[in-house]
Amino acid sequence: MKKMISLKSQSKKEGGEFLTTLFPGDVFISFHMGEMDCLGVYLKKADVTSASFDKIFATVTEYFRCDFSKLDIKAIAKSKVLTEISTFIEKRKFQSVKKIDREMSVDVCFLPVLGKVRVAIIEQPVQVSAPKKIKVMVVDDSKTIRNILAKIFSTDEEFIVCAMAEKPSDVEALINQHRPDVITLDIHMPEMDGVTLLKTIIAPKYHIPVVMISSISMAEGPMVLDALENGAVDYIQKPEMSEIASVTPMILEKVKTAALSNMNKKPKRERIQYAQTRETCNLDSLIVLGSSTGGTEAIRDILTAMPAQIPPMLIVQHIPAVFSLAFAKRMNDLCPFEVKEAADGDEVKINRVLIAPGGFQMKLVQKAGKTFVEINQDEPVNRFRPSVDYMFLALAKNLYTHTVAIILTGMGKDGAKGMLALRNQGVRTIAQDEETSVVFGMPKEAIHIGAAEFVEPLGNIAERITLLTNQKKKISA
Repeated sequence: MKKMISLKSQSKKEGGEFLTTLFPGDVFISFHMGEMDCLGVYLKKADVTSASFDKIFATVTEYFRCDFSKLDIKAIAKSKVLTEISTFIEKRKFQSVKKIDREMSVDVCFLPVLGKVRVAIIEQPVQVSAPKKIKVMVVDDSKTIRNILAKIFSTDEEFIVCAMAEKPSDVEALINQHRPDVITLDIHMPEMDGVTLLKTIIAPKYHIPVVMISSISMAEGPMVLDALENGAVDYIQKPEMSEIASVTPMILEKVKTAALSNMNKKPKRERIQYAQTRETCNLDSLIVLGSSTGGTEAIRDILTAMPAQIPPMLIVQHIPAVFSLAFAKRMNDLCPFEVKEAADGDEVKINRVLIAPGGFQMKLVQKAGKTFVEINQDEPVNRFRPSVDYMFLALAKNLYTHTVAIILTGMGKDGAKGMLALRNQGVRTIAQDEETSVVFGMPKEAIHIGAAEFVEPLGNIAERITLLTNQKKKISA
């Protein structure tokens, strides 16, 4: 016990006080039984674990010799730590729980004699350090493209181009010399194409986020998808000199997102243990799914883990027009059910997955008792076309069957608002967890606003979908 936590306590009849400095990540907890007795516990950041709390609560039980319903508890820590320990605290039914959010170092004075805990901010000089720049390495055999990208990155103070490589044979030495945070990588180059370079050197040896640079031709679609399957985070279209002003914000956002992405994401497949788990889906259902950065791989993992027979499924993936067809064809080759790029008027039916075409919006319509998709060029929503919110919000106005909605990895907030509207009508909703998301933007927003009923690692989502198609929930009026 003493090896894991620092435990100091004094009862009122003994007098005394406990003074400690609480640094960010640490936590101080006090337990009170009326004004007669109290006990304080100080935990360092490394000791904030389930095992520590089990031992603390065992000590509390022994000390007060009463159940938790007669005790008040106060916890002082950073908001993130308070969120972490909430699950430990909420397992026990305390009389009252008070959480005190302190984001900086503070002195905590524990006064058992008064039954009080006092907190004082430590006066410290503010240390201002220069923000760390994102180091970008540009790999492209075209001097023009290298110069265009360098010019684009020079417009944002957060970036610095640390190296530029013309040939794949120069890349490894430059990586070791400059240690870039992110690499932009051309596909077609002499000596070796960019996808091969990614698969043989960059991904297995250095784990550096990579954004592929492509001319976005139909012929390059399979190569870009191959790159995404082997470690690339995203892709951008090769810019022309005349396009710099219009494409700069998009390129900066994509490269910045890649630099900050979760390259250590884990598959984390843990079979869900539920008595009602079934191996087949209820086919009288509808599955709708939205994703962005990192989504093509997440979608592949889910589709290939689904049962052979599935309900109708609609997918919005933020993807350029020429890639959505290649992506759908690749998924169709991997799955026992049909996967196709949606066309206007396609019927929504069992064992069919429809992927919204890049550059178009997709929604459901009903005609003569059947359900179809409408593909149109309505305005972008949240800057996106196709947009997850567009599809979700349209469905929320016209629910026709039992529905399961999913939001996967991606930057921004697209889909969260629409998922909340669906959940408010009884739709079962799932968001991918942070640990397995390449970019925890869209799922994070859905979780934050209460749109996600379940938060699951990627490896659990296919099974969770299967479960939920068999657990109908009454739609509220």
